[in-house]
Amino acid sequence: MAFEGLSNRLKEGVKKLLNSTGNEKIEEVLNDIQTALLEGDVDKNLVEKLMKKIKEDIKANRGKGLVTREKVVDVIYNDLVEIVGNEETKINIDVIPFKILLVGLFGSGKTTTAAKLANYYKKRGYRVLLLGLDTFRPAAYQQLEQLAKQINVKLAGGGTDPVKAVKNTVGSFKNFDVVIADSAGRDILDGELVKEIKAVKETLKPNNVTLVIPADLGQNAAMQVKGFHSLLDINNIILTKTDGTANGGGALTAAYISGAKVTFIGSGEKINDFEEFNPKKFVSKLLGLEGIESLLEKAKEENIQVNEESAKRVIKGEFNLMDVYEQYSSAKKMGSPKKIAEMMPGIPSSEKTKELLDRQEENLGKFLNLMDSMTKEELENPKTIDASRIKRIATGSGTSEELVRELLEQYKKMKTVMKMSNNRQFSGLLRRFGLKV
Repeated sequence: MAFEGLSNRLKEGVKKLLNSTGNEKIEEVLNDIQTALLEGDVDKNLVEKLMKKIKEDIKANRGKGLVTREKVVDVIYNDLVEIVGNEETKINIDVIPFKILLVGLFGSGKTTTAAKLANYYKKRGYRVLLLGLDTFRPAAYQQLEQLAKQINVKLAGGGTDPVKAVKNTVGSFKNFDVVIADSAGRDILDGELVKEIKAVKETLKPNNVTLVIPADLGQNAAMQVKGFHSLLDINNIILTKTDGTANGGGALTAAYISGAKVTFIGSGEKINDFEEFNPKKFVSKLLGLEGIESLLEKAKEENIQVNEESAKRVIKGEFNLMDVYEQYSSAKKMGSPKKIAEMMPGIPSSEKTKELLDRQEENLGKFLNLMDSMTKEELENPKTIDASRIKRIATGSGTSEELVRELLEQYKKMKTVMKMSNNRQFSGLLRRFGLKV
């Protein structure tokens, strides 16, 4: 999981908030989130600014009525999204040839990233040239050469002088749509390397300067990014090494400080371990809310309509077998009950709940068949189902009396679980379906 250290802390805060009772928990959870951000290497000044905004936004919502825990989570989510960028940012290839200069610290993964980026554009039909300008690190050109062969793109550059390498190849740029230059890694305090990268930029005249930042950069990120941005005017950011357990807060700080937007994420050593950065999905994962987003997307795909009155009864634990039938029918389209439950932070994760979900998953289709054999009266009032009715339902559905009894027992357990669950969390989810509950 990307940014695992920071994400785990933030998820705990969100869980505590959603499962809490009493408004006093809101302040406590906000303090937990503040600590999580600081321990996750997010810049202190940025954390203070963010927490101030979150508290102001919560206060503004209080003026409009009751502030629910879900609303507090929405505020935290929206304000975090603002830091990493509200919308996806792309590098627009608006001229040919389009020259991209990759810069960053030594060991940030620039060379592998150059090949990943080249592969990304090649797959989209662009003619790509990789340009090896890292003459500082031994075997950097050879590494890029191997990667270029792997993805079948042309390679130029090399030698001992990166400026000369640019001058020697600039004439061939017209044969390509995208030129991706891999520069030498540098610390912004290294005067010689700073002088070199300035000269490279002046000679190459790139259309885009992209900073490559590793997720494990930590508190040093702010200083480095400020330096790179003032020196080169950074346009975009690529985050690397996001597959480790690094906190990642430093990298997020870096993006915010530079004003440049994160465009891609590298999540491993393989060429295809590279994806476009989606700020909203990223923050959802960071807070442990990605399941709800996935649930909503799946429901939209399957064109699942939620009955408002039935949903209200389910939330209150006052539902009947008619409601259960509706929920099971939807669940069958959505996937396994267990996976759906894992997406819902409000469902208690006790052994009793897991056992119930396992049995539901195993017998979902059979239970639907059983309920098809029931009368309207039986579905609406399960208490009327006695021994003789159980026998009739089992015969009509081609199943067993034991299974009918199990369904009735599951129904009772479901009501108990729903009464134990965080009803506000379910209400919040259903409101996102557009229901007033």
